[in-house]
Amino acid sequence: MFRIVVAVLVALFALQARAQVTGTATFVSDYRFRGVSLSDDRPAAQLALDYDWPASGWYAGGMLSNVRLDARKAVQLLAYAGYVHRIRPELSWEAGVRYTRFTGHESYAYAEAYTGFAYRQLVGRIYYAPSYFNAGYPAWYAELNDSHVLSGKWYVFAHAGYLRRGGNVADYHVTRFRSDFRTGIGLSLAPCDIQLSWTTVHGAPDAVLGYPSAAGTSRNAWVLSISYAW
Repeated sequence: MFRIVVAVLVALFALQARAQVTGTATFVSDYRFRGVSLSDDRPAAQLALDYDWPASGWYAGGMLSNVRLDARKAVQLLAYAGYVHRIRPELSWEAGVRYTRFTGHESYAYAEAYTGFAYRQLVGRIYYAPSYFNAGYPAWYAELNDSHVLSGKWYVFAHAGYLRRGGNVADYHVTRFRSDFRTGIGLSLAPCDIQLSWTTVHGAPDAVLGYPSAAGTSRNAWVLSISYAW
Protein backbone atom coordinates (compact mmCIF):
# COMPACT_ATOMS: atom_id res chain seq x y z
CA MET A 1 0.00 0.00 0.00
CA PHE A 2 2.87 2.38 0.77
CA ARG A 3 4.25 1.90 -2.75
CA ILE A 4 0.84 2.75 -4.19
CA VAL A 5 0.67 5.98 -2.18
CA VAL A 6 4.21 6.93 -3.27
CA ALA A 7 3.35 6.21 -6.91
CA VAL A 8 0.25 8.40 -6.69
CA LEU A 9 2.26 11.24 -5.15
CA VAL A 10 4.93 10.99 -7.87
CA ALA A 11 2.25 11.08 -10.56
CA LEU A 12 0.66 14.14 -9.01
CA PHE A 13 3.96 16.01 -8.83
CA ALA A 14 4.48 15.24 -12.53
CA LEU A 15 1.25 16.99 -13.59
CA GLN A 16 1.75 19.92 -15.93
CA ALA A 17 -0.75 22.11 -14.11
CA ARG A 18 0.92 24.47 -11.67
CA ALA A 19 0.32 23.48 -8.06
CA GLN A 20 -0.68 25.80 -5.26
CA VAL A 21 1.59 25.10 -2.30
CA THR A 22 0.69 26.00 1.28
CA GLY A 23 2.27 25.16 4.60
CA THR A 24 1.37 25.27 8.28
CA ALA A 25 3.49 25.15 11.43
CA THR A 26 1.50 24.28 14.55
CA PHE A 27 2.09 23.99 18.29
CA VAL A 28 -0.46 21.99 20.31
CA SER A 29 -0.55 21.54 24.07
CA ASP A 30 -1.63 17.91 23.52
CA TYR A 31 -1.65 16.03 20.19
CA ARG A 32 -5.06 14.36 20.02
CA PHE A 33 -5.81 11.95 17.16
CA ARG A 34 -9.44 10.84 17.07
CA GLY A 35 -9.62 11.61 20.76
CA VAL A 36 -6.53 9.70 21.87
CA SER A 37 -3.34 11.46 22.95
CA LEU A 38 -0.36 10.50 20.78
CA SER A 39 1.92 12.79 22.77
CA ASP A 40 1.32 11.33 26.25
CA ASP A 41 -0.72 14.39 27.34
CA ARG A 42 2.26 16.59 26.41
CA PRO A 43 2.88 19.38 23.86
CA ALA A 44 3.78 18.64 20.25
CA ALA A 45 5.12 20.58 17.26
CA GLN A 46 3.82 19.85 13.77
CA LEU A 47 4.67 20.81 10.20
CA ALA A 48 2.29 20.29 7.26
CA LEU A 49 2.62 20.90 3.50
CA ASP A 50 -0.28 20.81 1.04
CA TYR A 51 -0.25 20.75 -2.75
CA ASP A 52 -3.39 21.57 -4.72
CA TRP A 53 -3.96 21.41 -8.49
CA PRO A 54 -7.24 23.38 -8.89
CA ALA A 55 -7.59 22.74 -12.61
CA SER A 56 -7.43 18.96 -12.19
CA GLY A 57 -9.06 18.39 -8.79
CA TRP A 58 -6.06 16.45 -7.45
CA TYR A 59 -4.32 17.27 -4.19
CA ALA A 60 -1.58 15.79 -2.01
CA GLY A 61 0.37 16.58 1.11
CA GLY A 62 2.07 15.40 4.24
CA MET A 63 2.61 16.10 7.93
CA LEU A 64 5.33 15.58 10.53
CA SER A 65 4.69 15.60 14.28
CA ASN A 66 6.63 14.61 17.35
CA VAL A 67 4.81 11.95 19.38
CA ARG A 68 5.39 9.80 22.44
CA LEU A 69 4.48 6.13 21.97
CA ASP A 70 5.02 3.30 24.43
CA ALA A 71 6.70 5.88 26.72
CA ARG A 72 9.29 6.60 23.97
CA LYS A 73 9.81 9.67 21.81
CA ALA A 74 9.12 9.24 18.09
CA VAL A 75 8.05 11.13 14.97
CA GLN A 76 4.86 10.58 13.01
CA LEU A 77 5.07 10.76 9.22
CA LEU A 78 1.80 11.05 7.30
CA ALA A 79 1.30 11.30 3.52
CA TYR A 80 -1.94 11.57 1.60
CA ALA A 81 -3.29 12.06 -1.90
CA GLY A 82 -6.81 12.50 -3.19
CA TYR A 83 -9.25 13.89 -5.72
CA VAL A 84 -12.06 16.40 -5.15
CA HIS A 85 -14.91 17.20 -7.51
CA ARG A 86 -17.21 20.20 -7.12
CA ILE A 87 -20.84 19.29 -7.82
CA ARG A 88 -22.10 22.85 -7.33
CA PRO A 89 -20.62 25.99 -5.73
CA GLU A 90 -21.31 24.91 -2.13
CA LEU A 91 -21.15 21.12 -2.49
CA SER A 92 -18.27 18.77 -3.39
CA TRP A 93 -17.18 15.16 -2.87
CA GLU A 94 -13.73 13.64 -2.53
CA ALA A 95 -11.83 10.36 -2.26
CA GLY A 96 -8.25 9.56 -1.36
CA VAL A 97 -5.68 7.47 0.50
CA ARG A 98 -3.44 8.12 3.52
CA TYR A 99 -0.36 6.37 4.84
CA THR A 100 0.94 6.79 8.40
CA ARG A 101 4.02 5.42 10.13
CA PHE A 102 6.11 6.27 13.17
CA THR A 103 9.85 6.17 13.72
CA GLY A 104 11.30 3.72 16.21
CA HIS A 105 11.41 -0.02 16.77
CA GLU A 106 7.66 -0.47 16.17
CA SER A 107 6.40 1.69 13.30
CA TYR A 108 2.64 1.03 13.73
CA ALA A 109 2.47 1.69 9.98
CA TYR A 110 -0.94 1.52 8.35
CA ALA A 111 -2.82 2.79 5.30
CA GLU A 112 -6.43 3.83 4.93
CA ALA A 113 -8.75 4.96 2.16
CA TYR A 114 -11.43 7.60 2.57
CA THR A 115 -14.33 9.28 0.85
CA GLY A 116 -16.35 12.28 1.91
CA PHE A 117 -18.24 15.45 1.14
CA ALA A 118 -18.14 19.15 1.93
CA TYR A 119 -21.20 21.40 2.11
CA ARG A 120 -20.31 24.96 3.05
CA GLN A 121 -18.44 24.57 6.38
CA LEU A 122 -19.78 21.06 7.05
CA VAL A 123 -17.28 18.31 6.15
CA GLY A 124 -17.90 14.57 6.50
CA ARG A 125 -15.62 11.61 5.82
CA ILE A 126 -15.58 7.82 6.13
CA TYR A 127 -12.22 6.02 6.48
CA TYR A 128 -11.37 2.34 6.10
CA ALA A 129 -8.08 0.79 7.27
CA PRO A 130 -7.40 -2.93 6.52
CA SER A 131 -4.98 -3.13 9.48
CA TYR A 132 -5.54 -0.21 11.84
CA PHE A 133 -2.23 0.88 13.42
CA ASN A 134 -0.82 -2.40 12.06
CA ALA A 135 -2.79 -4.33 14.70
CA GLY A 136 -4.00 -7.01 12.28
CA TYR A 137 -7.70 -6.11 12.12
CA PRO A 138 -9.74 -3.65 10.02
CA ALA A 139 -11.39 -0.49 11.30
CA TRP A 140 -13.99 1.99 10.06
CA TYR A 141 -14.03 5.62 11.17
CA ALA A 142 -16.68 8.24 10.35
CA GLU A 143 -16.46 11.92 11.22
CA LEU A 144 -18.32 15.22 10.87
CA ASN A 145 -16.68 18.63 11.24
CA ASP A 146 -18.34 22.03 11.24
CA SER A 147 -17.47 25.66 12.00
CA HIS A 148 -19.34 28.98 12.16
CA VAL A 149 -18.19 32.58 12.35
CA LEU A 150 -19.33 34.33 15.52
CA SER A 151 -18.24 37.93 15.09
CA GLY A 152 -15.27 39.49 13.35
CA LYS A 153 -12.32 37.12 13.66
CA TRP A 154 -13.91 34.78 16.20
CA TYR A 155 -15.45 31.42 15.27
CA VAL A 156 -16.65 28.20 16.89
CA PHE A 157 -16.03 24.65 15.68
CA ALA A 158 -17.09 21.11 16.49
CA HIS A 159 -16.09 17.55 15.62
CA ALA A 160 -17.80 14.20 16.15
CA GLY A 161 -16.20 10.84 15.29
CA TYR A 162 -17.25 7.20 15.52
CA LEU A 163 -14.90 4.21 15.19
CA ARG A 164 -15.68 0.52 14.80
CA ARG A 165 -12.89 -2.08 14.91
CA GLY A 166 -13.13 -5.52 13.36
CA GLY A 167 -11.76 -8.79 14.66
CA ASN A 168 -12.57 -10.67 17.85
CA VAL A 169 -12.92 -8.61 21.03
CA ALA A 170 -14.41 -11.35 23.24
CA ASP A 171 -11.18 -11.71 25.24
CA TYR A 172 -11.32 -8.04 26.20
CA HIS A 173 -14.95 -8.19 27.41
CA VAL A 174 -15.50 -4.65 26.14
CA THR A 175 -17.21 -2.94 23.23
CA ARG A 176 -15.63 -2.66 19.76
CA PHE A 177 -17.01 0.87 19.30
CA ARG A 178 -15.69 4.27 20.29
CA SER A 179 -16.88 7.85 19.86
CA ASP A 180 -14.91 11.07 20.21
CA PHE A 181 -16.05 14.67 20.40
CA ARG A 182 -14.30 18.01 20.18
CA THR A 183 -15.68 21.52 20.45
CA GLY A 184 -14.02 24.86 20.85
CA ILE A 185 -13.52 28.48 19.92
CA GLY A 186 -11.00 29.99 17.53
CA LEU A 187 -9.45 33.36 16.72
CA SER A 188 -8.24 34.01 13.17
CA LEU A 189 -5.35 36.50 13.05
CA ALA A 190 -4.07 35.69 9.56
CA PRO A 191 -1.55 34.25 9.02
CA CYS A 192 -1.92 32.95 12.60
CA ASP A 193 -4.78 30.97 14.07
CA ILE A 194 -5.46 30.22 17.75
CA GLN A 195 -7.86 27.56 19.03
CA LEU A 196 -8.95 26.37 22.45
CA SER A 197 -11.00 23.17 22.54
CA TRP A 198 -12.37 20.48 24.81
CA THR A 199 -12.01 16.87 23.63
CA THR A 200 -13.44 13.67 25.09
CA VAL A 201 -13.81 9.99 24.14
CA HIS A 202 -16.28 7.26 25.12
CA GLY A 203 -16.21 3.53 24.52
CA ALA A 204 -13.43 1.02 23.88
CA PRO A 205 -10.07 1.63 25.64
CA ASP A 206 -6.93 2.53 23.67
CA ALA A 207 -5.42 -0.98 23.85
CA VAL A 208 -8.47 -2.59 22.24
CA LEU A 209 -8.23 -0.26 19.25
CA GLY A 210 -4.48 -0.75 18.79
CA TYR A 211 -3.52 2.80 19.75
CA PRO A 212 0.11 2.97 20.92
CA SER A 213 -0.66 5.65 23.51
CA ALA A 214 1.22 5.70 26.80
CA ALA A 215 -0.48 4.18 29.82
CA GLY A 216 -2.45 6.58 31.97
CA THR A 217 -3.23 9.21 29.31
CA SER A 218 -6.40 11.19 29.90
CA ARG A 219 -9.63 10.53 27.98
CA ASN A 220 -10.67 14.17 28.42
CA ALA A 221 -8.53 17.26 27.85
CA TRP A 222 -8.38 20.95 27.09
CA VAL A 223 -6.17 21.57 24.06
CA LEU A 224 -4.57 24.85 23.00
CA SER A 225 -3.45 25.13 19.38
CA ILE A 226 -1.41 27.93 17.76
CA SER A 227 -0.64 27.74 14.05
CA TYR A 228 1.09 29.84 11.42
CA ALA A 229 0.21 29.42 7.74
CA TRP A 230 2.05 30.53 4.61
